[in-house]
Amino acid sequence: MSSSLASQLQQIASLDASRLTSKYGTPSSKSYLFPPKVAAEHDLDSIFTLAQSGFDELLSLDPGMEVFEDELFSERAKRTDRMMLSQEENDALNTTLGRCLRRLGKWVGVMAGGKCIEWLVRRFRIHEMNAETLLLTFLPYHSSPNFARILAILTLPKTSPYFAPFSALIAKAQPVPRSYITSSISPSRDKSLHLLGDVAGLVKQAIKEDVVHRALLTFWTATMVDLMETGKQGKGLEEGLIKLLVETFVVILETPKGGEDVNAAVYPPLVLLTRSITIADGPFQAIVSSLLTPSSLANPSQRMLTLLVILNDRPTWNSGLGVDAPVHLAKIKQLGEILVAAMEKYGFETALKTVVSVLLERPDLHNKSLAAVLEHGQVPNSVAQLAAKELLQLGSAATSSDEVKTACKTLLANLRERHPSVVDSAFVEASSRAPIDHALVQKPVDEVAFLNIYAADVSSRVQGVREVFDLANSGTDQESAVTAIIARLGDDDEVVIEALYQNSQQLSTLLSVEKYIAGVKPTFWSVSPKPAIIGHHLDYISNHLLVDRPKAGKKIFRELLFPVLLSTEKRQPLTKVEALKLLSGGLKNVDILGGIVPEIAKARAENTKGGVQKSNLLVATALSEATATSTQFEEDVSYFIGQLDSANSSARLLAYMVLTKLITSLQGDLQLNLAVKALEHLRLKQNGPVLRDIQIAEQAPSPALLEAIHRKADDGRTTQRAVVELLSSLVRVVKPATTNVTWLSSDATNSEIAPFKVYSEQVYIWANSGLLPAAVSSSLLRSLLTQLGEEALLFFASLWTSSSPIALRTASLRHATAFVSAYSGLKTQQGIDFQIVIPALLIALQDGEKVIRQAGVELLKALSGETEGTATIYALDAIYGDRSDVVQLLKSTDRRRYLDTLLEVADEIIIDAGRVKVLHSVALEVHRGQNKKSLSHRRAVIGCLTSHIVAFRSLRERLVLLDLLSEVQDSTLLRGVLPLLTSLENGQDDEFIWLSDLSFEARTNYLEVLFGVFKPQAATVLAEEQSPAWTFLLSMLAEKSASPIQEQLRKLSLRKLADGVFAALPVPEKIEYVLALIQSLHTLSSEDFLSTKEILGKFELDSATITELIDNLSEPLETTFHRKKQRHDDTTAEEDGPTAAVHDLTVLIESRDWKSLPGDAGLVASLMSILSSLLTKRLVIKEGVDYLEQEVLAAILALVEKIEDPAEVNRAHVGIEVVIKVIRASTNPRTSQRALLVAAELARLIPDAVLHNVMPIFTFMGASDFQRDDAYSFGVVEKTVTRIVPVMTKSLKDKATSTLDLYNESLTFLSIFTDMSSRLPKHRTLPFFVHLVKSLDPVDFLAPVCMLLVDRATTKGGRAGKDVGTVLELPAALAATFDVSVRTEVLLEIVNELGRLVGDLTRVDKEAFLSRTITENDSSDRPLRQITYLLNLATALINQLRGKSCAQVAVQSIVRQLIILAAATSQPTMASTDIPTNMHAALEGAMQLLSAENFLGITLQLLGEGSQQDKVMSLTVFTERVPLIKSEIRSKNTKTIGEILKSAAGLLGTSTSTISAALIAIKIVTKTALPVEDGVLAQIVPAVVGAVSKFHDTANTVGAFSLIELLVRHLGSRVIPYIQSIVDVSLTLIKSPKTTSSVSKQAFTTLASILETVSTFISSKQLTSMIRHTIDYRSKDASISLGVFTTIAKRIRTKTLFPVLMELWKIVQMEDEGSMKGFFDLLRLTLKNATREDLPGMIKPVFAFFLDVFDLRHRLQGRGFDAETINDIEESAIGSFLELVTKLNEATFKPLFIRLYDWAVIDLAEGKAIDDGRLVERKIVLLHVMMGLLVKFKNLLSPYIATLLPHIQELLPAYASGEIADFALWKLLLEVLGKSFEVDEGAFYTDSHLLTLIPLLIAQLPLFPTATTSEGGSSSAITRTLSSLAGSTTSEKVLRTLNTSICLATRSDEIKTRLAALRALDGVWERQTEEMLTFVPETVSEFLAELLEDESGDVEAAARKVLDRIEKVTGSLKEYLE
Repeated sequence: MSSSLASQLQQIASLDASRLTSKYGTPSSKSYLFPPKVAAEHDLDSIFTLAQSGFDELLSLDPGMEVFEDELFSERAKRTDRMMLSQEENDALNTTLGRCLRRLGKWVGVMAGGKCIEWLVRRFRIHEMNAETLLLTFLPYHSSPNFARILAILTLPKTSPYFAPFSALIAKAQPVPRSYITSSISPSRDKSLHLLGDVAGLVKQAIKEDVVHRALLTFWTATMVDLMETGKQGKGLEEGLIKLLVETFVVILETPKGGEDVNAAVYPPLVLLTRSITIADGPFQAIVSSLLTPSSLANPSQRMLTLLVILNDRPTWNSGLGVDAPVHLAKIKQLGEILVAAMEKYGFETALKTVVSVLLERPDLHNKSLAAVLEHGQVPNSVAQLAAKELLQLGSAATSSDEVKTACKTLLANLRERHPSVVDSAFVEASSRAPIDHALVQKPVDEVAFLNIYAADVSSRVQGVREVFDLANSGTDQESAVTAIIARLGDDDEVVIEALYQNSQQLSTLLSVEKYIAGVKPTFWSVSPKPAIIGHHLDYISNHLLVDRPKAGKKIFRELLFPVLLSTEKRQPLTKVEALKLLSGGLKNVDILGGIVPEIAKARAENTKGGVQKSNLLVATALSEATATSTQFEEDVSYFIGQLDSANSSARLLAYMVLTKLITSLQGDLQLNLAVKALEHLRLKQNGPVLRDIQIAEQAPSPALLEAIHRKADDGRTTQRAVVELLSSLVRVVKPATTNVTWLSSDATNSEIAPFKVYSEQVYIWANSGLLPAAVSSSLLRSLLTQLGEEALLFFASLWTSSSPIALRTASLRHATAFVSAYSGLKTQQGIDFQIVIPALLIALQDGEKVIRQAGVELLKALSGETEGTATIYALDAIYGDRSDVVQLLKSTDRRRYLDTLLEVADEIIIDAGRVKVLHSVALEVHRGQNKKSLSHRRAVIGCLTSHIVAFRSLRERLVLLDLLSEVQDSTLLRGVLPLLTSLENGQDDEFIWLSDLSFEARTNYLEVLFGVFKPQAATVLAEEQSPAWTFLLSMLAEKSASPIQEQLRKLSLRKLADGVFAALPVPEKIEYVLALIQSLHTLSSEDFLSTKEILGKFELDSATITELIDNLSEPLETTFHRKKQRHDDTTAEEDGPTAAVHDLTVLIESRDWKSLPGDAGLVASLMSILSSLLTKRLVIKEGVDYLEQEVLAAILALVEKIEDPAEVNRAHVGIEVVIKVIRASTNPRTSQRALLVAAELARLIPDAVLHNVMPIFTFMGASDFQRDDAYSFGVVEKTVTRIVPVMTKSLKDKATSTLDLYNESLTFLSIFTDMSSRLPKHRTLPFFVHLVKSLDPVDFLAPVCMLLVDRATTKGGRAGKDVGTVLELPAALAATFDVSVRTEVLLEIVNELGRLVGDLTRVDKEAFLSRTITENDSSDRPLRQITYLLNLATALINQLRGKSCAQVAVQSIVRQLIILAAATSQPTMASTDIPTNMHAALEGAMQLLSAENFLGITLQLLGEGSQQDKVMSLTVFTERVPLIKSEIRSKNTKTIGEILKSAAGLLGTSTSTISAALIAIKIVTKTALPVEDGVLAQIVPAVVGAVSKFHDTANTVGAFSLIELLVRHLGSRVIPYIQSIVDVSLTLIKSPKTTSSVSKQAFTTLASILETVSTFISSKQLTSMIRHTIDYRSKDASISLGVFTTIAKRIRTKTLFPVLMELWKIVQMEDEGSMKGFFDLLRLTLKNATREDLPGMIKPVFAFFLDVFDLRHRLQGRGFDAETINDIEESAIGSFLELVTKLNEATFKPLFIRLYDWAVIDLAEGKAIDDGRLVERKIVLLHVMMGLLVKFKNLLSPYIATLLPHIQELLPAYASGEIADFALWKLLLEVLGKSFEVDEGAFYTDSHLLTLIPLLIAQLPLFPTATTSEGGSSSAITRTLSSLAGSTTSEKVLRTLNTSICLATRSDEIKTRLAALRALDGVWERQTEEMLTFVPETVSEFLAELLEDESGDVEAAARKVLDRIEKVTGSLKEYLE
């Protein structure tokens, strides 16, 4: 009867609880991913975590999985129990699971998918409740290990149609071939077609749910194909199968958006289906219609190719492709190209006709596709005829629309061009039946016109021009007409152009100016224009175009006329006649032509030498003059410059000449600007070819250039010459007198830079490029420097400070050096001071290129030689333009000293570009103790350099110079660059504007460098009275409409102050800046507010400064006012003041890191004053009070925590009253919590004050903090506990006298907290109890607290609605937070408490601590629950301690107590509970904490002192633990283990359970024994052996034998004294009829162990006895006997064993079949394991023995044995003989074989007939041996056939003649021959041998006609032999002889002979079909033809079979049968 607890558990259990394990809640051992043992280790939570990771990964791969998350993969799913759901809920869940599984099918091969499936198996048991869906999901992976894994866990109900085919596979789950699945779902197996329907519907379902994947499609297609292939090979495809397949294919093909892969999967089985059978018209129509589904997203090529294949296989189909086929086909992209490609590659004439006929139904839709097919050169005539016929009828039908008729006409016209006879024939035929429009076969007029206008011959083009103009007049296709006319305007034939201009007026109407120019431009710009054609064009332009459109003159000139104005030797587009046309009509109004046309005409008319050159010069001159006076000068110049790159040489060269003339003729700004533009354009040619070798004249254009233009206009050198002359003309450029250039000016675009500056730079670049001739370069450079004059040095400085090429900067430095040196060489009264260029030179000295630095050093040296004294400052007022006045000059001494400093490291500067910067950082650094003169010099240099930085408004140069001074630590640097900063305050300042024009990146970089001057050393400048720098910093904080630049300035200023400047400021400035900064926050955006506040936090402020800031910011909170005495506005301002003060104070308080400040009571008092003010003004302040209070309290707390001296707090008058008021006044819990923390901390410093106010604190805490789930609330609780609990703890300890007494005394107190655990927030519970226990003292109170927490789980109220596991988690987690030593003691206390509780079950007076918690109202089983749950806690603690170092004394007590408890709880009273199991689990865990030495001591102690059940339990534990002891430890405890073994052996005579435990213990020690333990083990062997016969139960007997076996194997020679006793006991039990099979089996195993271990010590008598008993036992269990035989054969030497066998044979041969077979098994194994060294000396007796054995047949027949038995015995003997042969070499074997032959054939032959029975018996033996040898050794034995062959040739005729009639010998003889043929492989048989044997074998066909024709019959034997003979040769002669001989035998009069011959013939042809094809005519026509008409039906059928076999290879042979 079960306990009440068990009853309750059963009541609440799930309906399916019996299937679940209590521990894990999932089906045991059922797992997809893990083996059963591993799966059992994973609970539901771990599987859910695994599934979550997999599901998250799948979501990234397949977002569609998200829909299953809530129902299947969420926390909610963990609580779903399918057994508790209703039928409707389960059905809905099944639907969801089905969809989920099908979607997971795509991811079966991915680990993430496996994780999700594992979860569904473990939680939803899909392998049982959704088994069919799961199986279908995995079918596509049938050949993978995944299928095997899922198959292994499937549970298919017997009612399922899947049970029959798949249930048998579950036991041996493995991948299955697709053929098995195909066979299982085939109609022959599943008549209902249910399985087939499911598999066929997989793709349909997948498309519906959008879960199609490649594996599914591949499996589905292959299965459908295999299904049909199987059906074809059988009885054909069944009607139901066909219907199902057609429906499936059609549905899939018609599915919208099925996709390319899905449709492609249907095509192979669909084509196979249509080819396999003739489908009815209706289904076939549905198939072809479905292939044309427009929205299926199928691949057009694949779809159409499939359709064509299907249609081509059905040539009789004429029902079209469906009603909507024309429309559907129109939606197929590139249909025409697809059909053409299919036609080219495969033909498809029949199918193409069907498709084209459908296209012809709507030619208007398929015009393009039909054209592609019909116009193809390989289109079949039948298709062309069909098209012609249909198009003629459709085009002539009255019902056809105009679009259809137009399409028909176009198609017919094109078709007629390629197939005129076809179209004409169709036209004649159609006309005979109905009127046909003749126009259908003619081209339209417009097509003719366009064909003509694009024709190759001139006349057609002329005709086409006229026709196109006519079309344009009629308004037909005017756009195409315009296009055609434009194309003809470029015609190079004059006749065509004349035809065009015959319609000038119409042409002018049709074409715009732009279109006309586009048409004729190629003519004007061509390489060889024709003057006549140009003349026609000019006539039209002059007389029509410009008359109608006079404003187009300039455009006409530039687009058309410009390239024809220049004449060359090869290109003279304008003759005199054409030139004069430029002065007529509308052209005369083009201004630029007026001056040049007469000159052109005159030059063309003179026709003198040089006339063309002169003409070109005149044209260029005239054009330049006309341009100079043009009102569109800039536009004209831009045009000419654009033509410098023209591809037309005439236009390009003319442009160069015109520009050259313009440059030389113009003056002033026009000339300079033109030169700049030309140079800018030629900039790209600076990297072009070298022009140095070009010789030029002084005048430009030079005669040489004019001649080159005339002769070689297309030569590249001509253009180069033009370039050089253009550049040489630049020497004529004169700097305008009004031009002033600021060489070192601000950054600007090219348009803003002075033209002369650009000109100078470009000319200098060309002059130094090395490309120009030396004369040109020199003249250009000379001209430039002449005009620069004294400004040359500034010009050079502008170059070397720029980013120009290296060579150019180097050249400029060298020229500058020459310039300075030249001045130094002049003997003038007053020298020149060039210090103004030193900053620019510093830029060069820092250049990255060494050559530039070297040139810079040379210039530096030149500058150092200047005249000292009152020298004139070079370019002082001009260097930076109007900004030059800010430059500070160095005194001569400072300049000299500075230059000397630079020159000292000149060589280092050349080597290292960074040396200059290092020099300045060292040389300009200010040191303490420096004299005033040195300090003055350094600051003078800094001031000078910074003044240049201010004046030089150029980004690159400023950055270089600022970087040069970046390491200088001096306040002078800030003073120097301050003007750059202050000017940025004004948005209209030039500096601000210049900065605004920079890119954001450049501006940011510049400002970063500029603000680098703000360094801590600059603090003195900032602290000066009315400091501009300080004013600037404050202005950056002032409220203004900030621009992006000003915003950058503000952020940079803040950042620089935070980087160290602020820390160096005096306190007043710090306070001023912080207050200003806080005020500025009011107007900032939220983002800027946060970033600024972050910077404020970086400002370092001490406590005194913070106090002063608080006083300043708190003033509005302390001011009082009277509302009645103020106006409304003032009142509002006053009310806003406190609110603003709150915000400002909040910013300040937030910005401080209070934890880093030292504890300061004065600052705490100041912060307290804020709290007091806030309490006073709370009603006035609008917002922010709570937050500020919280921050102030946090600050106070941080400061108070660092104050150690209570007197300091008292001196500052810090009290707790304000804090208490805040607690009472605040409604914000966060404020109250922080106030409580402050109060708790103040208790340390002012405890008396806190004690006076303790009640309000605890009142608030009890009312609020225990109710809230937040850290602050529980922080308060923890501090309270920290203060109060220790006092209570001390009181309890004072009262208690023992540990149990302490527990009992504290029960009530501790219960207060443990009872509260269910009301605490879950995540706060553990931290609270940890803190509580720490306050109590873990050593004394952790154990009782944990016990009480466990006890809560035993009552419903204690669980508070939670499950037991959740309640028990808390005490385990609580204990885990403490040290190992504490947990060990707690574990000991719990185990002791368990002992008390178990004892209390039978005691009246309870002793246990927890027993005091039980009341009268509690259920009777609560003590059991207490034990169970407390045991669970003990197990948890043990698991926690695993691997830790625990105190062994305590652990020993724990283990000993647990062993005793395990024995006590194993009683029947607790068998129905989990207590025994859990106790064993706890014991097992505790053992891992105990050292091996202590464990062994406990075991020995319990074996000596414990009760019987304690001994059994201790032995059980000992058995489990001994293997785990390390060898080195075990060896040290050998003595203890020996004592334990002796004690265990002494228990073998006690009760059954004790015997079993003792045997197992000894066995496990033996298995793991060390060598030092062998002596003890040997001592207990007699005791174990002696006890075996006394056991009465099988299990112990088997166990004892197993132990003896183990001891024998382990001890080896130590068991020699006990061999006889072991053998006797074993054989005695084996012989006993009462002995069970399991005992016998183990006894044999024990004997085998002796044989394997000490075989050499076994006597012959013992061996004979073992063999005899083993042979006798063979009839009971052959496998056991065979195993023993194998052991004997392997372990006993052959020389020893064989004599025993010989003696034994004398007895065995007289016994039954089983004994003899057993003997031969042993003999075979003996010979198999015999060594080759032992055999030579034994060959004779062994062979003699075998001859005697081979004669056994005769003796057995005499004893009445039947033939089958004799054959079996003989086969066993032959098997032994074959093993002997295997060991022999050929030299040894051959004599033996000959002797065997003599024995069988010769020895008894004398005087006896051939059919003598004894002879026949021996020959049968010989042939049996030969067959065995052939099978085993194959062609190695072929040569030995030569020994048998003469006798075979004697036997076969004897059988044919009837001399011998033994069927067995005859059959065996044929089989041996057949096998010899098969294995020969050319080793023995030759054609002559075979030809000799053929007649002998043919003669055997009539023999034994009454024998059956089955496998054992005569026909079968002779057929196999002849087939083997045929298969062994490819000789035509042999095969022909064999074929003919057999055929002749078919003419026998005997029907059976004819049948035998036909069967042989069929076998031969089956074996050698290919080689015998040449014999087909004679075989079929001469023999089979007759046999097919044989009177016997059997003969006719056999002949038909042979004919069918031949026809499978050759095809029909009807012609041979006629």
